[in-house]
Amino acid sequence: MKRVFVTGAAGWVGGEIMRRLDARDDVEAFGVDDRAPGVEFASSFEQISLDRLALARYVLEIEPDVVIHLQSVQRSSEEGAAAASDERIVGALALFGAIERLDSVSQVIVKSDSAVYGSSPRNPSILREATGPRRDSDRFARDLGEMESFIENARSRHPHVAFTVLRFAPILGPTIRNPISRYLTLPVVPTMMGFDPRLQFIGEDDAVGAVVHAMDHPVDGVFNVASRGQLYLSRVLRLGHRAPQLLPGRIFEGATRALAQADVPVPAHIRGLLKHGRVLDTTAMRTELRFHPSLTCRQAVLNTYGRLPEPAHA
Repeated sequence: MKRVFVTGAAGWVGGEIMRRLDARDDVEAFGVDDRAPGVEFASSFEQISLDRLALARYVLEIEPDVVIHLQSVQRSSEEGAAAASDERIVGALALFGAIERLDSVSQVIVKSDSAVYGSSPRNPSILREATGPRRDSDRFARDLGEMESFIENARSRHPHVAFTVLRFAPILGPTIRNPISRYLTLPVVPTMMGFDPRLQFIGEDDAVGAVVHAMDHPVDGVFNVASRGQLYLSRVLRLGHRAPQLLPGRIFEGATRALAQADVPVPAHIRGLLKHGRVLDTTAMRTELRFHPSLTCRQAVLNTYGRLPEPAHA
């Protein structure tokens, strides 16, 4: 039986992965996080602080075959809040220090994000994995880049381990509550005047499916993960029957600060996305990882707004 260790199991994606692993007879799953799970699952869970000592001891005790590292950067970084510099890579030193002492681990799957590319008018129109992180990006992108550099170093030290890094497009769906989904489901959505970015998403179930697929089909490498197609922001809001509120740059920034106070954070990496957009090349996902999302980008958006299946007249 395969033993699977999952960090960040209390989040929505982590909880749904744990639920899928619950249903399998060939897997024994162990989840860990520093907060209580938001999704119920039956597998073992430990609520412990992901500091070096506690995490390392637990990994060594479990002796996993597969490590799924979802909490790869500080949550506050994704939400736009500041964190101490020594907390940027949550548990990474502990986790990979423990892996180095274990002969059992054959695969490590790491959840990254397409935000690692940053948002800039200088970016290529289609971003490939070889593009690499930008160094002049926001905090979240820098944290992702630092985390991926750490993975690259670990890969060189552990050639027997398959390291799979998944750079997800923004995850959308009717139940996940991340910054982009909360923003796009506002009844009136503030947008930046003069910008209508091209956007690409991955449906929430497909995001979970990509991680489980990677576990079942080990491939070493870095992969963009996104649904087929792309949409302009204006089209996304029309599909959701949302009213855009066009605002000049400074007023838009003020509106996002007000939203943050109302528990709808629009952090810097999301604001950059809403200005310049981001479209990924997913050739490697389809041909090497051999993962094919079930929903197109358009369908993922419609599903988020509760409009799947699409009406015949739409």
